[in-house]
Amino acid sequence: MGKCYGMAGRRWRMRGLFKRNGSDVWQGRFRIPEKLWRQRNRLAELGVKNIGKAQEFGRSTGKTNRDDAGEAYRLMLVEWDVRLSAWQTLLEEGPQALSHKQQVALAAEHAKAFLAAHEEDPFEAPSPPPIPGPSNAGNVAMVAMVEAMEPDTRADFERDIREYVKAGRQRKRGLTLRLLSKYPGLKSIIGKDVAAALEALHGADSDEALAKRRLHITAESKRLLNLQMATMMGAVHRGLEARRGGDYGPVKELEAAPAFVASGSASGPVMPGGVLTLEFLLDHKAKTTSIRPKTVSDNRSYLGKFVAFLGHSDARKVSKDDVRRWRDSLMETDLSPKTITDRYLSAVRAALAHGVKEFDLPFNAASGIADNRTPAAPHRSKGYEEAEAMKILEATFNGSSKSLSTPHRRALFWVPWVLAYTGLRVSEVAQLQGQRLMEEDGIPYLLITPEDGSTKSGRAWAVGVHKHLIDLGLLDMLRANGPGPVFYEPYPEGTDLTAIDGKHRALEAGGRVADWITGEVGIRAPLGRPNHAWRHLFTTRSRTCGMDKEARDFMMGSRSATDAREGYGDWPPVVLDREINKLSMTVESGPCIFA
Repeated sequence: MGKCYGMAGRRWRMRGLFKRNGSDVWQGRFRIPEKLWRQRNRLAELGVKNIGKAQEFGRSTGKTNRDDAGEAYRLMLVEWDVRLSAWQTLLEEGPQALSHKQQVALAAEHAKAFLAAHEEDPFEAPSPPPIPGPSNAGNVAMVAMVEAMEPDTRADFERDIREYVKAGRQRKRGLTLRLLSKYPGLKSIIGKDVAAALEALHGADSDEALAKRRLHITAESKRLLNLQMATMMGAVHRGLEARRGGDYGPVKELEAAPAFVASGSASGPVMPGGVLTLEFLLDHKAKTTSIRPKTVSDNRSYLGKFVAFLGHSDARKVSKDDVRRWRDSLMETDLSPKTITDRYLSAVRAALAHGVKEFDLPFNAASGIADNRTPAAPHRSKGYEEAEAMKILEATFNGSSKSLSTPHRRALFWVPWVLAYTGLRVSEVAQLQGQRLMEEDGIPYLLITPEDGSTKSGRAWAVGVHKHLIDLGLLDMLRANGPGPVFYEPYPEGTDLTAIDGKHRALEAGGRVADWITGEVGIRAPLGRPNHAWRHLFTTRSRTCGMDKEARDFMMGSRSATDAREGYGDWPPVVLDREINKLSMTVESGPCIFA
């Protein structure tokens, strides 16, 4: 492992800050240690960029207030120590060769980030860069090769080239291999042009992906990474084009790509540059505990916001003042006290707690910090009013004016109805598989299981099917759908639905329903949660109709954690059927168009 240059950072911190003549902005002083400075040419050969021409230099803190500048300088020194450690490791171990799996994963990671940044407004996304033309040297070499061919060979070559030019994209792949095999001279001619073109097109993308992971790789790995980047970025631009047409379905190439795992980390996450980062703590906790994949994904997002606010991710450098300042900044937004405390601060608190428990982190800087403001008094029910619910359910028969995939159009109809008659969480409904329709003694029920994605409790349970859902055609629809997912395009066969990297497709389906309710039906959702409002309404209705509380809580997946007796015994479908059918409502409905 590389050395930590914290001593160098402290020495320069002692020399402090300075201002350039005529400027009010404070600068921070930095120095490249002598051992690394003597190896600067070697570092450049190994791919390190922007080493600079001076061993000692200043960088702007962007602050005019000295206290603010001092804080910014401290964070800059932390990042500088990490960079110096990475340089030392590179000198000791040399550039890394990426495996094919790592190349695909790294390219997909970058492409996913690009898609996430632009899919909200795909019309504003930058166009793909133009493809560079062949070099003059390549053209000259091609002409020379053709002129040296025997007449019969030249005729075959020209015929093969014409066939290649006329071929479609898929067929060109096979023809390319045939041309390179049949005419070996093409490899040396085309290879240089292709490598140069890929570097021009996607070299910057690869550099950005490598910098994010603090990787230095061999020249051959860089060329191969550029090739994978071309594939993934091409898929992203096709996905953005589909989104411009209203199709927000998954980009299959990105969905099928593996997650990036650094070399040597097969047994667990590795600290980047020896720094105990917040991201590392989250990854290690996910590796060593039973934390849900969705919780990992959510916490990664919240930690990313904290890191962006802080300017670094070193857990050892996080102070109580840092967490307090972040909380104070969040309190200036529209976020509720509960969201700030139970989501944003909780993610930081959990990561640091793991560092205290498993590593040598001395204390949890986020402990005890919360948003203790009194929540705003509710101005209405957390659930839909009866009139609002009826309007939404009646609107399901009209569908959407937007161009949607068949699973998403099916979701717009069925998800509100199932939520209304079960009180389930939208993710539990949207991830439903056709094979989860069960029957016992002629009584149908639905099995809700974490095997389809996740459940909040991590357990599976049964839910009765209301007779009105049966009359609408729910059972027929599920049987016709087959065993797979009902409301989203299926993942590749063999995919572990409990370990999806990123956002589960079921969540996208649920988001479609929420957008339709607020955007097209025109219902302003209680608390801004269009799908969750059904859960509150269902609970209210269960009380007015006299539904057994234990049965209701069991079917909603929210059994008491304090009353152990509720975990005794079973819930036969006949009991669930009796209780769920105590509900009643009248909706002016037409024929079901998605049965």
